[in-house]
Amino acid sequence: LKRGWPTALPLVALIYVLFSGYSPHMAAFWGITTALAVGLVNPMHRIGLRDILDGCVTGVRYALAVGAVCAAIGIVVGVVNSTGLGFRLGFMVTNGALSIGESLYSVFSWIPLVDFSVQGITLFVSLILIAVTCILMGAGLPTTALYIMLVTVAQPALANLGVPPLASHLFVLYYGVISEITPPVCASAYAAAGIAGANPFRTGVSAFTLGIAKLMVPMVFVYSPAMLIVIEDYFTWSAFLSTTLSCAVGIFMVATSVAGFFLVRMPVIIRWAMAFSGVLLVAPGMQSDLFALVFVAPVLFQQVAAWRKAKPVVSQNA
Repeated sequence: LKRGWPTALPLVALIYVLFSGYSPHMAAFWGITTALAVGLVNPMHRIGLRDILDGCVTGVRYALAVGAVCAAIGIVVGVVNSTGLGFRLGFMVTNGALSIGESLYSVFSWIPLVDFSVQGITLFVSLILIAVTCILMGAGLPTTALYIMLVTVAQPALANLGVPPLASHLFVLYYGVISEITPPVCASAYAAAGIAGANPFRTGVSAFTLGIAKLMVPMVFVYSPAMLIVIEDYFTWSAFLSTTLSCAVGIFMVATSVAGFFLVRMPVIIRWAMAFSGVLLVAPGMQSDLFALVFVAPVLFQQVAAWRKAKPVVSQNA
């Protein structure tokens, strides 16, 4: 670390330029420029003209591969833009979610201590529908092509709902990438299964089960944009810290319920209570956090009591 710290300067420059409000292209330019400067003057890993030429050749090869994919997906994007399919899909999702939201509001409006609204339920249903669409459309696609297509088709629906642009872009990208571990087309899990010599479908199911808590993270981008830091209209340090902490604890609780083990093995009812508490923690607002504490308190008491009861038995066996 003492001798290799200059290699961190390109990353520092990239982050500094990006957070200073410049475009990603400008941040990439200064990151590459800083990397070249560090490589030329760093005595540990000094690069020469030959290394720079080889890097340019490798970059062009990668660019050709990405360019071919972008050219193919450009046909789809052109058709979607010329026919207005993206905006039609957004209109269909919004209208369908509105009708579902009105029906659900009549069912849940009687619940005390919870402030339901038609607009809130409509937004939540719309996010579920768009998330499912992104997972289905992203199955088997490379990340670059996936992002371009989803931004063209699914992102306008989020824009119609008033979601901030950065949050909507990350929402569709995140759910599109999750398709890599979502059965039946979970390419990453199948590749891992081939390396390990395991059953591909079971590996895909296990990958989705272990990563199921990730499904809640894009929802936080929409309901609590302060977590994204760079959206100035929503960012405050208090909102960022509270959102990040509650989201991290909630995801941990959901992952624990899926694993079925915290301090000791959890019964089925305790696992459901833990999962429900985790979802409430990830949900926006202080009210949901208070409900989560009410639900998780008996779970913690049960786990601590079971752990203390099992501890003497383990000590005697040892």
